[in-house]
Parts: sequence; C-alpha cells; structure tokens
Amino acid sequence: MNQSKNLKEVDMLPLSNDYVFKRIFGKGGNERILKSLLEAILKINIQKIEVKNPEIPKETIDEKLSILDIKAEINEDTIIDIEMQVGNITAIDRRLIVYNAKLIAGDVKVSEEYRNVKDTIVICILNDNVIKRNAYLSLAMLKYEKTEDIRYVDMGYKSEDEYLTKMSKYYIIELPKFRKKKPKVADLLEKWLYVIGGDQKMIEECKNDNEEIKEAVKQLKEMSADEYERELYEIRERSRLTYNTEMNEAKRKGLSEGKAEEKKEIAKKMKEEGLHIELIKKITNLTEEEINAL
Repeated sequence: MNQSKNLKEVDMLPLSNDYVFKRIFGKGGNERILKSLLEAILKINIQKIEVKNPEIPKETIDEKLSILDIKAEINEDTIIDIEMQVGNITAIDRRLIVYNAKLIAGDVKVSEEYRNVKDTIVICILNDNVIKRNAYLSLAMLKYEKTEDIRYVDMGYKSEDEYLTKMSKYYIIELPKFRKKKPKVADLLEKWLYVIGGDQKMIEECKNDNEEIKEAVKQLKEMSADEYERELYEIRERSRLTYNTEMNEAKRKGLSEGKAEEKKEIAKKMKEEGLHIELIKKITNLTEEEINAL
C-alpha cells in the first residue's frame, strides 16, 4: 500500500460508505470479520462462511446505480445478501423483496428442486430512518394474518401456524436511530454499529476486547492512509452525490408526475444530456424500449 500518512494521524474513511464497507467486510481473507458482524446481527453461531462476490470491478465504483453488496453462504444452508445503503432510499419493501427473489432464483437454478432451496437472509444497513418502527434493528418475516371469525373452522389445533415460512428473513438496521439511542455497549452488535457509524471515541473503546473489530479498524486505517483507496472512495462519493442531486432535482420539478407525452419529452431531453438510461426509467417510468425509440 502507498501510505502517505502515519496511521495514527489519518482520518478514517467511513464504513458507512458502501465501497469502504464492501472493501473491509467482503474482501477475500476477511471472512472472520464478516462472520463476527453476521453473528452479531443474526444471533447465531456460524461454523462456515464463504463470500460469493469478493471482487469490486473498478468500472462499478463510479456507476451511480451500481449496488456494492456482499453475497455470502453460511453453514452450507443459508444464503445472505448484506448491503450498506447510502443512496436515496425509496420503496425499501420492494427493494428487499427483489433482493431476496434474486437469491432464491439463483439457488433454484443450482438445486433444481424446491426442497433443496437454501434459506435466504437479506440485511440492509441504512444511513437514514425509513420505516415507522421504534427500533434500530427490525426483523421481518412472512406471517399469516389473524384468522377472521367468519373463516374459522375448528380443526382441533391447539396452536396455529404463525408463519408461512421462516426460510426468508429481512433485517433492517437504521443507523440514525442507533445514534439517537446512544446505547451503552451491551453486546457485539452495538460494538459493530458504533464502528460502522463512525463514532471515533467509541471505536477505540469497542476494538479493545474484540479481535475481529480490532483487525477491521486496523485495515480501515491502512485503507484510509492509501492514496489510491481514498481516490476510489472519493469517486464513489461523487457518484452518489451526483445521483442524489439528479433525483432531488427531478422530484423538485415534479417530472415523475408528468403526463405520458410530457414524460417522453422529458426522457428525450435527459437522453440528449447523456443521463443513464436506468435513471431516466426511474424518473419517467418509461420502459427501456420506449426510451430507445425516442
């Protein structure tokens, strides 16, 4: 590494940036660091872990809509997708469902039998408050609604099934809620969230009695002192800010509310300006075929 500063003097890059997050937790050789974080979130023992996508293609770093998530398999029976979400967070429910559907679809192709499909877990760490819940960590699963009296049939069950399935789970962590609570360090998850949240004072305290956190902080400092890594981080940040600015400007002008012909005219102008086709689709709700035909 090209370290331009003493590690003690360097300003650490934020783990709440998706590039930095993946670089530390998804890097080959850092499985025990990821294992520690996942055990803290899921409250399980992980015997085996394998990261499926440790690489970060350079061309995706400045791609505004690219997702730098980490896909991993644990204990040979569960597939996990974990993402540090830093952009405009919209339709979080649909986003999580889509992530999970992709995990299942990929596994079905491999197993070819439904009974062999692995459990799936989607973890989304957010830099914003998104859901109306009084908790910084929320777990969601597919539950049955309460039986209506008019639909009741006495089948003799002393207790009914509560869940359609527990094989798909969704964990949502909202960092602003965690920061607001400022909890005393009671467990490993709180230690990790202080580190991910960038609380410098707490980082020094939390790393003292945990080897994985200590190693993660060490690598984060080394990464922060590397000029090339800082450049990649800054490219990613500029890409994110540009995307947020474009989205906010579009919303301010009410472009997404336009009529069909107005949307096509807007899309045409955006296309002429060289905006990414995925962004045009998102703002205008036009299909890729409609946009290409303009």
